This record gives sequence, structure tokens and C-alpha cells, in this order.
Amino acid sequence: MPAMDVPASTSRGPEATAPAESASGTGAAGRAPLVALLAVVTVFAVEGLRASGPPLDHVAGVGGVAVAALVALLVYLVPLLAGPLVGWLGARRATSAAVLLLVALRLLEQAVPTPGFGTALATTVVGLGALVLVAAQTARAGRRGFALGIVLGGVLDVAVRSAFRSWDPVWQPGLLPWLYTALACLVLVALLARTARAFAPVPGEVRSFAVLGPYLALYVLILGSPAFVASQGGLGAPWATVLLLFGALLAIEAIGRDRRLPGRYLWVVGLVLLAAVAAALYLPGVPALIAVLVGQVAAALLLARLPAAYQPIDGDSWPAEPDRGPATEAAGTGGARSAPAAGAGGRRVVADRVGRPGGTRVGVPGGGMRPRARPAPAPAPSPVRRRTPAIGFAAAGLGAGLGFVLVVLLYQASYDLPLPFDNRFLPLAGAVLVALPAAVGYRSTVDTEPAGPDRRGGLLAPLAGVPAVLLIVPIVLLLTTPAPAHPSATANSLRLVTWNLHYGVNDDAAVDPAAIAATLRSQHPDVIVLQEVNRGWPIGGGTDLAEWLSRSLAMPYVWSPAADGQFGNVIMSSLPMSQVHTGRLPYGQGPQRRSYAQATVQLPGGPGLTVCTAHLQNITEHHATRDAEIDALLGHCGQHAPVVIAGDFNSMPGWPEIAKFDRAGLVSAQDSTGHAGELTSPTDTPKYRPDWIFGSDDVAFNDFRIVPSTASDHFPLATTVRLG
Repeated sequence: MPAMDVPASTSRGPEATAPAESASGTGAAGRAPLVALLAVVTVFAVEGLRASGPPLDHVAGVGGVAVAALVALLVYLVPLLAGPLVGWLGARRATSAAVLLLVALRLLEQAVPTPGFGTALATTVVGLGALVLVAAQTARAGRRGFALGIVLGGVLDVAVRSAFRSWDPVWQPGLLPWLYTALACLVLVALLARTARAFAPVPGEVRSFAVLGPYLALYVLILGSPAFVASQGGLGAPWATVLLLFGALLAIEAIGRDRRLPGRYLWVVGLVLLAAVAAALYLPGVPALIAVLVGQVAAALLLARLPAAYQPIDGDSWPAEPDRGPATEAAGTGGARSAPAAGAGGRRVVADRVGRPGGTRVGVPGGGMRPRARPAPAPAPSPVRRRTPAIGFAAAGLGAGLGFVLVVLLYQASYDLPLPFDNRFLPLAGAVLVALPAAVGYRSTVDTEPAGPDRRGGLLAPLAGVPAVLLIVPIVLLLTTPAPAHPSATANSLRLVTWNLHYGVNDDAAVDPAAIAATLRSQHPDVIVLQEVNRGWPIGGGTDLAEWLSRSLAMPYVWSPAADGQFGNVIMSSLPMSQVHTGRLPYGQGPQRRSYAQATVQLPGGPGLTVCTAHLQNITEHHATRDAEIDALLGHCGQHAPVVIAGDFNSMPGWPEIAKFDRAGLVSAQDSTGHAGELTSPTDTPKYRPDWIFGSDDVAFNDFRIVPSTASDHFPLATTVRLG
């Protein structure tokens, strides 16, 4: 019986779009190196993004916030040069060149004593551009491979930061940071060598990778920040790392199961991400911890559904022209060799033969015969039209750069350049930007995941174990917690230090908590009160200063959050602490929410001493706000005796604000010990005296000293406090 004539199908369903396996391997073994390459480049990129914060903040300190904002915008426009680079070298060579340049700059950063403005920012923008280029190539491993690479990069980054206790290796001297840097660069070069031959000369649609910018903003601020989790959730740093690794494990599992989520419901996932970010920012404690976990999973799902032309790996066979016929289109977006097109019922279409006029006659329903249609003559060959992806790469690079800097820069700058809205709305806007491409463009996402068990068992299953294996890092930290420091206090005296830490950034715009710890240790303090303590702010390199110093000095601490909760005041003590209180001070004219911390320290065999610290509003003209803050501070702490109130009050000798302490019967340690003329800030050219130590009339001070340290922009004040 003659074959039935079945029209060819152009469906782009899973059967039609599944890529063909080739000899080079589209299975797990072929895709895993690409995923690993993206993961390692992600580690380099996010470290660079954090490292860009201190030099930009230094520009703000020298030239003002407006100048720093302009410089940041210009710097983060540079990733758009990924487009011209691709146009010049082609996608394959451009990707390899960007990765090799990133390795060279990262080694240079480690080699110089302090990553300077040019080195740090060059590494940042090259890292971001390389991430976009590598993401476009990794998309060949399928959309799940792309999402998995980004998530695994976050896993590795969190583990490395945990091992270095939140102080990025790029800022550290010594053998261990060098060994890490050399190993990371070696791994990146090896992965590049392993994968470069498989790079696509003409990647598919890449503009959607602009979403990497706002995603990385959320990652740096919240979803990948152990410091944020620790401060917002009230956890120790190792436990914060455990939570983020567990969240990554959930995210990887969600990526593997994302086919169960219909694309039309991706807008719900977007709303979940938005709600999770809002809860993390506004609801401290357990709700914030749950919100971070939910946010990690939602963000991973949205990355896995990013609309892009995912091209499967198929040896060296790549299409030269974008316009393909239905049969080729049905075979996938990549270079799979053309196969006979499938019909509506899955049957193979039999090609017609050209016969004599009238052609071959075939049967039709109802028994009759009709002539088979004669095929149209083949068109004349046309010039090969190649894709020009340079514009797409430029758009992706531009979106990635601006998507990061506009969220993070404005978020940080709002404390010096007030915005007409709560700065926490900016991460919420970032969440919307992450959600939009997947939620709106899900219909254009082509599913190129291999069918069968390879989809999850071959690639996702072993890689899903990475977060579990890396749990060894926080476990080691927990097992090696140092014993508490022994106090040097006597029954009626103790040594006290107060210091504004400038979020751990020194005069050279370098993050150096080790210098801070060494300076504090040199004073043999029993009690330390600190202001401007950074717990994850990008302008402080993302370091968790409270946890880092607590472990280094072997002192527990009391945390009093200010601003957004990742910046505030700390009381540390080697003496037992009780009656701990923290709270907000009046906001007044702003622009920053301020706080105070209070604790009673018990001298060995002697009485208790109430210690209080705060950091008051910094704008000179806001006297009324500082007056209200001081009234609140004295109301909380001034009724206790004996008491010491110390901190950065942003008030000079002779100002009305200082007179309030005098009228409350408190005595200045600096003035009463004959050091009234010494200035404490800034450390390069001291001009001001905003830092104070006050005590009640049953407290005496001696051995007062302003310590000459440039680990911050303020000098620390140290004194011996005697009771009775």
C-alpha cells in the first residue's frame, strides 16, 4: 500500500527540541566542565564586586558622594565592551581572552600590597564581562546547566569566605591567601583549556544575561552574604554559612525539578522572590532566615527559566545562518545534524520523488487516488548570513553592570545622599528585575535538556553534593572555636577602648581587620566598644567585622544594629556581661537610623559597671537630632551608676550636645586626664574630636591614650577605668 502523505511538523515541544547526542558528548561528562567554568568565573566575579566597594567609598570620602556615583556609573558601563570584543575577536576568542585577562588581573591584585583603585575596578569589570561571555557559552549545557553554574559559584564563594572568616583573600597578605589564589587561577585556566574548543562561534540570544547584574546585587547584599544572615538572623558566622549551603542544596534540587513548574506560573515565583527579599530585609530573626532560604530557591528557578537560545553541544557542527528550515528548526537550535522531520503522529515523512507529469498517485481517504504535488524547485544558493551577536553581548554587559551598580550604589549612597524613599526598596527593585525576564518571556525559552536520566542523574546528582561536602568548612570553624580570653581586670579597675572602625577600611581604602585586631590587642582591653561595625556592607568589602573580631580576640559581643541592620555598634568583653539592652535612637532629620548598646560587666570579685555606646548623626547642622539622641541615650544609660558612656558622638568640644553630658554629671576621660587638645579624626590629617568617653562621678580615669593607628579613619581611645 502506498505510504500516506503526512505533513511535516514544526512543533518545538520537548521531543522536537531535544538535542541529539554526539560523539563529543552532550551528556554529563560533556556539560560538567562548562558548568564548572561558569561556577569558578562566578567566584572571581563576586569577589571583584565586593572588592570594588572600598575604593569607590574612598572616592566618596575625597571627592564627595556625587563624584563617587559618577565614577561608579562610568566604571560599570565598561562591561558593555563585551560586545565590541566579540565583534572584533568572535565569541570563542573573546571568551577565552576575557577569562585569561581576569586571571592575570586577579594575580596582580594578590601581588600588590593593597589592591588600588585601578587594579580593583579593572578586575571587577573584567570579571563581570567574562561572566556574561562564559554564561553565553555555558548556556549550551542547557538552561539548567547555566543556573546550576551560577548557584555552584555562589556555593564555592560562600565556602571560601567562610574559610577566610568573611575577609576576602584578595585583601590578605601571607601564604594561605596566595595558595588559594594560585589554585583558583590554575583551576580556571585548566577549565578554560578543557572547554574552549567547544565554545560556540555564534552563540544564541544573549541579551537576557543582563539579569546577572540585579541577581548578583541580591547575592552580594542578601542571598550570598553570611554576614547578612548572621546579623539579621542572630546566628554565628559558621551557622550562617550552614544555612546558605543548605539553601543552595535546595536551589539545586529545585533546578532539577523545574520541569514540573508550568511556565505560565513563573510570575508567582517572581512574587515569591520579591516577598522573600522583603521579609529578609524587614523581619529580623527566624523570619529572615526562612526568607533567605526561600529567596535562594526562587532566584535559582528564575535563572533556570531565563529566556535565551540555549544551543546544545554537538561536536563542531554549528549553523552558519540564523534562518533555518522547519526540519532543522525542529531538530534544535544548535548544530544537530538534520534528520527526517517527524510528522504529527511521530511517523517519518517519506520524501516525494519527481516523476513524469502528473507524478506518483497516492491513496486518499475514501478510496480515490490523487496526484502527488510536485515539489517546488530548489532555490538558488544565497550568501551565507552569519549572526552578529556583538549588540547582544553589549546589551548583556551593560545590563549586568548597571543592574548591579544601580541597586548597590544607591543602596549604600543613600546614607550620605538621602533618597525620597526607603533604600531597602532598591533590593526589592532588583528582585523584580530578576523575575521579569523569566516571568514575561517564558514562551521563548527552548528546553534543550537531554531526555532520560542524564537530565538529573548524570549532571545534577553529583554536583548537588558539592554544598554538602563543603559543610566541612563551617564544621571545622565550630570545632576550633577559641577559648574565651582571660581578663586583666582587677576588683575595681578595667581597661576600656572605644573606636569608630569605618567599617574596617583603612586610609589606603583596604579592608584590614587583622590590623584592627592587632591594635586592640596591644591595649590589653577588658571591654571594647565599637562603632561603624560592618556586617556585610559592600563598601566594607562584605566583611563581618563583629564575628571576625570576636573570634580573633576571643571575646563575646553584644550587637546593636543601626541603618539597615548590617551596620551598627558592638560591645565586646572578656568579663561576664548581663542586663544587655539594645535599641534605636530618635531618627530626627536622619539620614540614618542610629542605635545604642548597653551591658553591665562584672568585675572579678567587685561591682558591676554599666557600659553604653552609640554613634550619633554625622551631619554637622543636625544639632537638634543629636540633642534628641543624647536625651534618649542618657535616659537609657545615665540612670545607672557606675556608668561609662563612650562612642562617636559627632560633636566637638564646646558644642551644646556635649554640654548635655556635663549637666548630667558625667566627666570626660580625655579632658580629665589632660589630653583635651588631641584630635582623633581623620587619621591622615586630624582636624576633629568627635570621639568621647564619659563616666559618672563614682568613676575615675587614668592612663588615657589616643592610639596612633591608621586601620580606620578614627584613632582609638583607650583608658583605665577605676571604680570607687
